[in-house]
Amino acid sequence: MSFLLKLSFCILFLFHFVTILKANTTPPSSKWLEPYRVTITNHDVPVVVVGCDDRGAEIIRPGQSTSWKFRMNFFGTTSYNCRFYWLEQTGSYNVNKAVSFPVFDDEIVKLCGSSLANMNRCYWMIDRIAFYFSNTTDGSFPNDDAWRVMHVWSYG
Repeated sequence: MSFLLKLSFCILFLFHFVTILKANTTPPSSKWLEPYRVTITNHDVPVVVVGCDDRGAEIIRPGQSTSWKFRMNFFGTTSYNCRFYWLEQTGSYNVNKAVSFPVFDDEIVKLCGSSLANMNRCYWMIDRIAFYFSNTTDGSFPNDDAWRVMHVWSYG
């Protein structure tokens, strides 16, 4: 087989592959190697400690965020479970409230989006009442319908 014939075959194969991916109109589902970014922002809690699987603990204050990006694994089972601690300073720091939940799993991925070519974004906003989710930062928090309550604080 000549080089030109092999090249033509590869181009034709890639064209059909991309066409099939673009024609998929089913609801989003995770695909191997899809890129994702999870961003967690503290809106107005004095001090929040966030500890997510294999990421260590981080302190985020009002207006601060923590973020990481990754790709979906081969089996589509990528997940990140996080623990959140609301700290109050009364002489020394005390845990006032705590909650633990997955910020990324097979259910959340359906809300984030599904694209092999573009970054799929998962935004979490923490305030004094609850944890909100959105796949966009368009609009303003909390007055935008894009943000939906996913979890509430529980006492530690």
